[in-house]
Amino acid sequence: MLSASLLLQEKLLKNGKLFSAGRFITFAGALALAIMAFVSASIWWWLAAVLFTGFIVLLVFHERMLRKQRFNDSCILALNQELEACKGIYTSFDGGSAFADHSHTFSTDLDVFGDHSLFQALNRTATPLAKKTLSDWLLIPLTNAGYITERQSGVRELAALPDWRIKFRAHGMVADESTNDLDSLYEWLNLRPLFMSKGFGLAVWLTPVFSLTAIALLITGVFSFQLFLLYMLLPLGFSGFYIKAINRRHIMLSRRVELFGKYADRFKMLEEESFISPLLLKLQQNISSAGHSAGGSIRKLGRITASLDTRLNFLAGFVLNFLMLWDIRQMRRLEQWQDLHREYVPLWFENLAKAEAIASLGAFSYASPSFIFPDINTEEFVVKATEAGHPLILENVRVNNDILLTHRGHFNVVTGANMAGKSTYLRTIGVNMILALAGAPVCAKTFVCYPAPVFTSLRTTDSLSSNQSYFYAELLKLKELIDRLGRGEELFILLDEILKGTNSADKQAGSKALLTQLIGLGASGFIATHDLELGNLEKSFPEDVTNYSFEAEINGDELHFDYKLKPGIARNLNATFLMQKMGITISKGNVV
Repeated sequence: MLSASLLLQEKLLKNGKLFSAGRFITFAGALALAIMAFVSASIWWWLAAVLFTGFIVLLVFHERMLRKQRFNDSCILALNQELEACKGIYTSFDGGSAFADHSHTFSTDLDVFGDHSLFQALNRTATPLAKKTLSDWLLIPLTNAGYITERQSGVRELAALPDWRIKFRAHGMVADESTNDLDSLYEWLNLRPLFMSKGFGLAVWLTPVFSLTAIALLITGVFSFQLFLLYMLLPLGFSGFYIKAINRRHIMLSRRVELFGKYADRFKMLEEESFISPLLLKLQQNISSAGHSAGGSIRKLGRITASLDTRLNFLAGFVLNFLMLWDIRQMRRLEQWQDLHREYVPLWFENLAKAEAIASLGAFSYASPSFIFPDINTEEFVVKATEAGHPLILENVRVNNDILLTHRGHFNVVTGANMAGKSTYLRTIGVNMILALAGAPVCAKTFVCYPAPVFTSLRTTDSLSSNQSYFYAELLKLKELIDRLGRGEELFILLDEILKGTNSADKQAGSKALLTQLIGLGASGFIATHDLELGNLEKSFPEDVTNYSFEAEINGDELHFDYKLKPGIARNLNATFLMQKMGITISKGNVV
């Protein structure tokens, strides 16, 4: 597809030069002939009119070609970005930093938004509403297995339609869109109509008759020029009386013709594709509800808006309002459209945004062929995976590990040295759970999970603005966890080095007490820690606590990590070794 688009780009550039030359020649020729008609024979007027007609025709066809060129350029850009994505490079996509929420349960801990984030790897959206939809899918996980598998089927189907996805995205990239464009449209939809009465309809119908009659009477000499000017004040004055009201409404739609065009093209693609998955069929049905085609209706809105935009040209507006009450005529057309489609428009755009989000997940799946769709198990509270890896780490450097959480009240305590891989392992679990509950593929050889959201405490920070210490902020996070569990919520818990903000004795006692309470509440999850004492809880809860570790091997002057999860409690620590490598002298008397 890329080679065909590049060939088309070259052809369109050549045609564009020919159209530009033709427009210049026909316009210059028409102007020259018009001057000759003034100074010599009037026959030249006819030739000038022919050339000017040719100029208009070339203008129309050139604009069509430019639209085709903009779309083709968007296809090339989208294709190149997808080629990068297939190599694990997602920097050309928006990371969704605007959606970052530091108070959210797991958003910051698991790098859901921002540069090099999960959202950036998934995001192929081209509209603000679709970006918001995709962000909501990540922040608010599905917990209904039926909904998850339904979304998976839609993602699978669009993953297998790369050409369709590229064109769908390219149509969205043709016109820029601000976050308030749809808000303006919705605001206009809810306005009370002003020009739908029979009186305005009669005025719009009679004005062309009266205006053309007045012109004929002027030409035949029945009307004097002064009387003709007096008549002109009637339609122009009538339009001018409502100009403020028209301006207020026009500004809500003004200069959005290209935007409506891109939406119409995308709706049309959705309407005409032969989908199989129930979710995509449902979206199709929702954008063609009650016999109102979203694609055709939005395209018609674009044409009416383009007609109203003609008033932005002062001379054209003057002539058209005199001849046909142009502004009021177009406002009536808009209000008729508004009355017919008002209740359907929000549903159309909501479903289009969902289609964009599904296409984004489909593109992510296509770019990651080794990823698999997880099985959702509603019978057992489990997370079981083989060869699971972090989806944002490149395959050639990623180290995969198994995940095994077998029942409610089961905790894995993961001990290990600094930089050995504990935190990455927890994030691997969390990010894959987010993907699984969003209906997306996960980075694993096999993956089975119960549909419960994750709760993380991996990067707790203090807050100067609220006079909140690090330790207190961590306690608040843990209190939120206990409260949610107390309300009966089901959560997969990921905790990294809890109670870091207090001394060793308090930390040890507090960590043991917390883990004991969590097990008593039937909670399940993973705790990463340097505190080897937590591993002793396996003796008190042999059925519910399992020890795993990441080891570091010190060979002479070198530190080696294999980043592989091993059973049991960690044996080797490396803090002193690392400090010495950094040039920090540690005397033997200071080593405990």
